[in-house]
Amino acid sequence: MHELLVTKIQRFSVHDGPGIRTTVFLKGCNLKCPWCCNPENIKPQMEIYFKKKDCIECFECVKRCKFLEKPEDIFKFPEHFECTKSCPTGALGIYGEKIKTEELVKILIKDIDYYNNTNGGVTFSGGEPLLQSKAIKEVIKKIKPIHVAIETSLFAPEENLKDLLDHTDLFLVDVKILNHKMAQKTLQGNLKTFYKNFQIIKKEKIDTIIRFPAVKPYTFNKENIKKLINFLRENNIHHIQILEIHKLGLEKYKSLNLKMKNFKKPTKNEIKTLKNKLNEKSIKMDYLKI
Repeated sequence: MHELLVTKIQRFSVHDGPGIRTTVFLKGCNLKCPWCCNPENIKPQMEIYFKKKDCIECFECVKRCKFLEKPEDIFKFPEHFECTKSCPTGALGIYGEKIKTEELVKILIKDIDYYNNTNGGVTFSGGEPLLQSKAIKEVIKKIKPIHVAIETSLFAPEENLKDLLDHTDLFLVDVKILNHKMAQKTLQGNLKTFYKNFQIIKKEKIDTIIRFPAVKPYTFNKENIKKLINFLRENNIHHIQILEIHKLGLEKYKSLNLKMKNFKKPTKNEIKTLKNKLNEKSIKMDYLKI
């Protein structure tokens, strides 16, 4: 039996595929997107967090772990997970929980009536879910015929993708930067991996929705928009979801003692201009505020 490293199980999701869904957020990603709103999902291991705004300065953590002088000191001792156990408010805690596949199956099938009544299902997101493909495969086989979607950047080993091809109903593919040098520099990802994996999905004729995070200056720039439109046309794709980027993850960055990078979302006029460009190419655009 496999385990999955999970940060959150979100029931009644409506933006991660058709119908009402349960979205499983998995920990671990091999990209370093500067605009990432889920920094707790990047590292492939459990992490201690400290949320200063929730701290009541009771110092129960200091009493438990004598090597701490104050709660913030936990960042000097990231391997001491036991220090979080006495916090009464959850100001100190752990991002990531190991869940056995059998346990996750029991959680997911609780809402099967909602899935059936709304043509919904289960979505695996992240992080990068393909990195935990074998465990996901084990779960999917036990919850079928529930509809399964996987949100992925496709920057993952080919064999991981192939683990899931016969078990996935829908791929939500995040297309980010389509310049090889910029993808390597900004995302620390090899664009060749993305293109190769995308062609595998296309060849198998699995339902796919293309998603594009609109981030200035990283993705939303003249060159990348042009490459995006060419990519859509070359692959005969007539529908795309544009994702509005936000900075709601700021508190998560603070809780990990990290700084959020600077970025901006496009203006309404810029989004309107993009929609017109796509319409000219017979490509329908949905703008999602997630």
